[in-house]
Amino acid sequence: MYKILDRDTLPAYLATIPEVVAVLGNEPDPDILEIGDGNLNFVYRVTNPKDPSRVVIVKQAVPYLRMVGEEWPLGRDRMTYEIRALQLYNELVPDLVPTIYHADEEMSTLVMEYLGDHIILRFGMIDGVTYPHVAEHIGQFMAETLFKTSAWSMPSEERRQLMDRFTLNAELCKLTEEFIFTFPYMEHDSNYSNPATDQWARENIHTDTHYKLDVLAFKDLFVSKADALLHADLHSGSLMVNQTESYVIDMEFAYFGPFGFDVGKVISNFLLCCTSHLHRPGGADYRAWLIDQIDVIWTTFATRFNALWLEAGDSAMLIDGLLTAAEFEQLREDFMVELLRESVGFAACSMARRTLGIAGVADIRDIDDLDIRSTLEISNLQLSKQLMNERNALSSIDDLLALVRHHYEQPIL
Repeated sequence: MYKILDRDTLPAYLATIPEVVAVLGNEPDPDILEIGDGNLNFVYRVTNPKDPSRVVIVKQAVPYLRMVGEEWPLGRDRMTYEIRALQLYNELVPDLVPTIYHADEEMSTLVMEYLGDHIILRFGMIDGVTYPHVAEHIGQFMAETLFKTSAWSMPSEERRQLMDRFTLNAELCKLTEEFIFTFPYMEHDSNYSNPATDQWARENIHTDTHYKLDVLAFKDLFVSKADALLHADLHSGSLMVNQTESYVIDMEFAYFGPFGFDVGKVISNFLLCCTSHLHRPGGADYRAWLIDQIDVIWTTFATRFNALWLEAGDSAMLIDGLLTAAEFEQLREDFMVELLRESVGFAACSMARRTLGIAGVADIRDIDDLDIRSTLEISNLQLSKQLMNERNALSSIDDLLALVRHHYEQPIL
């Protein structure tokens, strides 16, 4: 039976799980610290006080939105889908996700590896830290998880059975549909407010019919396209990193959707950080590093995706003999160009959402001076519109990088 865990009830719950006792030790009074800084769930670090190296993370979904409280009810199914996604990722990319010690769908609880030598990527990037391997790891994660759960890789029946395990992640999909693709482009009570940014949005977002219809087209893709199992909340806040390792966390939004959504969200978060370093101490050098990482992310992703495609056998989409080698090569080339354009469109939506919507990013929102913050926010919105308007003219990652570099070379307001 489900019950909400807290500092008083966690020890007894964990003591019943042999796999957790093997890691944590048989300690009746562990140290428990609530460390969650996300919007949805409670996260506890549980440590054996006699041996601090023995530690686990416990994550539990509660029946409301954590960032708001009980006045915003939210079903616990999100943890079911996080459990299922993390279990699958432990099979597909075990070196890039935390190890699961225990998963309990009835209790909406995960007990997993503590990544004590790692920090949230977003905070490292805010501080201007460079990570030599993170972009390659992100690209690898997306290629492996997206291709291997797609119809280009899996037999039809097996894939449909997998899809069925994620079909009903409806509440979190609805949050995405509203908070990424709807509310930021109109007057809405949930939106963040900064007076100068609000005024710019009223004049340049709310009245731009072409831009809003483009956003709506990407909402349609999110709702109707089922390319692969997405992490669906992949950004710099859902990666824990150090100088050699990267781990993807927080996959409760997982569902089957368009390839470009995960790719676009990652790109947008590197761009949002890039904008913040128009003000932050990292300056031009760190902006250059961030833009270079977008290149590495895409190139790693595209190279590995293509390699997996060439290695794949018969699938729901292709069987041997259907296409000539030349036809298959042309298919892959055209496909990757369209995937890049799709990713850029989703990046544009994500930049606007993180600027105008309720869930901003600390890169920008943690800047106290409202005038400086607004200047950066307007820069984000200008880039969002440019990405959306020019996406179909992009033929390669070099085209995207040139557009982005040109944007950041211009004087800001």
